[in-house]
Amino acid sequence: MPSPLPTKHGNDQASSNATARAVTRLREPRREVLEHVDALHGGQGSHRRSVQRRAPYVPSLPPAEVHWTPRAIAWRVALSVVAATALAAVIGHGFVSLVLAPGTPSAVGVLVTGFGSIAMFYFVATVFHALRYRTIEAPTDGELPTVTVIVPAFNEGAAVRVALRSAIASDYPRAKLEILAIDDGSTDDTWEHIEEIAAEAPDLVIAIRQQPNGGKREALRTGFLRAMGDVVVTVDSDSKLHRHALRAIVAPMVRDAQVAAVAGRVLVLNREANYLTRLFSARFFITFDLARAAQSRFGAVLCTPGALSAYRMSAVRDVLEKWSTQTFLGQPCTIAEDRALTTWLLKDGHRSVYQRNAVVETLMPTTLSRAARMLVRWERGNIREDLVMLPTLATRWRDRDQWWPTLEILLELVQYPIAWIGFALLAQRLIAEPTAIVTVVGLVVLSALVQTLYTLRSERTADFFYGVGYALFALVGLQWVFPYSLLTVRDGRWLTR
Repeated sequence: MPSPLPTKHGNDQASSNATARAVTRLREPRREVLEHVDALHGGQGSHRRSVQRRAPYVPSLPPAEVHWTPRAIAWRVALSVVAATALAAVIGHGFVSLVLAPGTPSAVGVLVTGFGSIAMFYFVATVFHALRYRTIEAPTDGELPTVTVIVPAFNEGAAVRVALRSAIASDYPRAKLEILAIDDGSTDDTWEHIEEIAAEAPDLVIAIRQQPNGGKREALRTGFLRAMGDVVVTVDSDSKLHRHALRAIVAPMVRDAQVAAVAGRVLVLNREANYLTRLFSARFFITFDLARAAQSRFGAVLCTPGALSAYRMSAVRDVLEKWSTQTFLGQPCTIAEDRALTTWLLKDGHRSVYQRNAVVETLMPTTLSRAARMLVRWERGNIREDLVMLPTLATRWRDRDQWWPTLEILLELVQYPIAWIGFALLAQRLIAEPTAIVTVVGLVVLSALVQTLYTLRSERTADFFYGVGYALFALVGLQWVFPYSLLTVRDGRWLTR
């Protein structure tokens, strides 16, 4: 039976049909559903949390079309850019004037002020595009492609049961689904748990054991080579899929033949464990949901997360060997395999998007030391892939929407050096005028509150206030992560295993 999945060179009818549909939200009372999670991770035991479910979207009559002339569009875009730039310049200059100490050399002031203005413009544009983001409507059963779910595991113990059972419980048609559970040389009882789950669902789950431990990238490579589906979905072994996640995450690839990678929405499974996990839950909303929603508007999500991502298998085959044997500064690349695969697909001319209603919950570290090691691993991968992309940015590497990912990558690389200059100037200012600390902290809190309003839009609970806590935590406790990661970027150790 031919696959319903469109290719880059055909079957654009589904895409045009999807764009013509409009949707409206039905209002109904929200239901509180209490879920019991039996995963054991680092001795933390079980966690209970409530999840608020919202009313589904249903099709409505298409609205009347509004036709804009090219001249009208050009005027509106120009005015928007001018207004946003002016606002960014005013706010950026006002902030920098509070940071700069009297007598600061003008060249430094111009540099910091200029960067502050660009960063503010980028932030305003990010919020603007994130608010305009929309999910793609799930396809019908007949349109759904065949899917292979890969769950690589190393020393996860009983937690791997939650990941596998959540995939089995998906509402995806069983005739189009296979699940590869890969034990990557575990030294605990992970393999026994995988075998037991495979015995419970022999029609879906295939248990694969590879020895010795080769790392997550090698385990995924094994899965890609064994996969039979047109789409491959990767799920971390300490994560839990929502029931509709698989059906939702394949939708962008069904509707758009140029999409080769889709990022799911990652929530914190154990967010009620302690204050630290609540802070990370807030960070996921601000950093991941906000940023990826904006990136998706340009088809350039820079990192499709390991917790839940989907890939077009035909596109992965073209880059599989380069990705699996990638080296950096003479060392094999063993971390940030999700960011690296996204990079290769983007460089190959494909698009990557975000699907907010494809939800997965994943366990976060509950101690500061493990959280710090996780952040260092993430940052090393981000630095490496940003540097890998630099030569590509100087070329015509995309047919459209090239400017946004270029701006993001450049800002990621220069934001911290500029921030260090700002911190040095701030320290000088505070020595001369200690009371300025009140103004600085007030600005940080105000900025965090603005960002957390976006969180409140999605999560209507008091938890959005933790975004302010994370902003202060990052300002005081995480400024060392980038410089340390930069100096140790060749280190490919996982750190949290």
